[in-house]
Amino acid sequence: MPERASGPGSRMNPLKVLPGAALLLWPMAVAWADPATVDVFANSRYSDNINKREENTEEEFEDRVGIGISKITRPGTCEGSLNGDVAFVTYRNDTNDDEFSGTVDANGVCEPNRNFRWSARDTLRDVRTTTQAADSPANRERRNVFSTGPTFTIHPGRRDNLSLDVEYQMTRFQESTDDDSDRLTTTGRWQHLFTSTLNGGLAVSRSDIEFRQTDEELTRDNANAFFSWQRPNGQWSGELGYSWLESERGVVINETNGLTGRLRYSHQWDAGTSAFGEVRRSITDVSTDLDVRIPGLDLNLTETSAVIVTAVTAGISQQWTARTSSDASFSGIQQEFDRAGITEERFSMGLGVNHRISDNFSGRASTGYVREDFGTGVDPVGTARAELGVDYQRTRDLSFNAGIGHEIRDVVGGPGNEYHENWAQIGVRYNLR
Repeated sequence: MPERASGPGSRMNPLKVLPGAALLLWPMAVAWADPATVDVFANSRYSDNINKREENTEEEFEDRVGIGISKITRPGTCEGSLNGDVAFVTYRNDTNDDEFSGTVDANGVCEPNRNFRWSARDTLRDVRTTTQAADSPANRERRNVFSTGPTFTIHPGRRDNLSLDVEYQMTRFQESTDDDSDRLTTTGRWQHLFTSTLNGGLAVSRSDIEFRQTDEELTRDNANAFFSWQRPNGQWSGELGYSWLESERGVVINETNGLTGRLRYSHQWDAGTSAFGEVRRSITDVSTDLDVRIPGLDLNLTETSAVIVTAVTAGISQQWTARTSSDASFSGIQQEFDRAGITEERFSMGLGVNHRISDNFSGRASTGYVREDFGTGVDPVGTARAELGVDYQRTRDLSFNAGIGHEIRDVVGGPGNEYHENWAQIGVRYNLR
């Protein structure tokens, strides 16, 4: 990872930082005190084109050894959840640098009384650096987003509450350190319980965002109305408002503003079918973790910080029999980098099927297609994938897995980085507790 630039304000006294860090982390520490489910795993993946290139293709064995943790604490004053895998990845032919990789979601909250709570959350992801290159090890890096802060609440009436949230968020990237940021968000909210199934209210917020390496500063103001409506077999939720985003870098000031909102509906059928649909428009920046909440979103870390994201996502899951299930998903996403005048569009769909062959064996198959358009001067690309896999549960604690797959990328309308990749993978997982 590149070294951080030094300068005024870039160094902190550890004696001042440690007490603050302990205060920020205590909700998670208390919530995670109970034992967790812990797995160790290892797998090896062969690829005939590891970095997904049209020319100078390279064969590689990608080996992973890691640990997986899953836990949800019991209800109480402090609650939390932790789920994810972290692995060390090596490449036998040195096509890429050995590295740590992981997907982790952690949440914790302590609420000693109805007027005060302290929350903390952390997400670790491997993300694409640039959307115009293929999703390969050479174009992925780790991103960690940690946020924490208090919420103060008063209850002026039996059906009303007023709250004030203060949240600090820290975003760090493995390579794209120009996008490292610190932000402080203050939110005031009024919420009213209209009926036993319908609540809503108003919220205003301000975020002050500082990019550590570039000295760019963003200010984001937002005002919206929100609601949540519980139905017998489903739920509506949403918000509608207006956002103002101002970017200041030296003497250059840019402003982006417009309507923002979200509308989501989820439904559960008695027959084992569940589905959801969501429409969202957000004015945000590339150091956000919005992609965690929008399946299929890849933020382009090489573009300007401010971005307008418009997304339509939908999915459905079906339990056909006691042995067979399937799921399907669709997303259409547009990213507008207002200052750079660039618009990127991404449409994706996927289908997966799982079938339990016997008490110990299960099979899985999936396929997907993604079409990406990067704007003027760059030809759209289409990427299709298919894979088959099998899982074997040897004992309650020991399982094995294997899979094969193929991926192909075509450039629509002209030459470009077209590639084919074939891969095969085997792995083992053991539950320690």
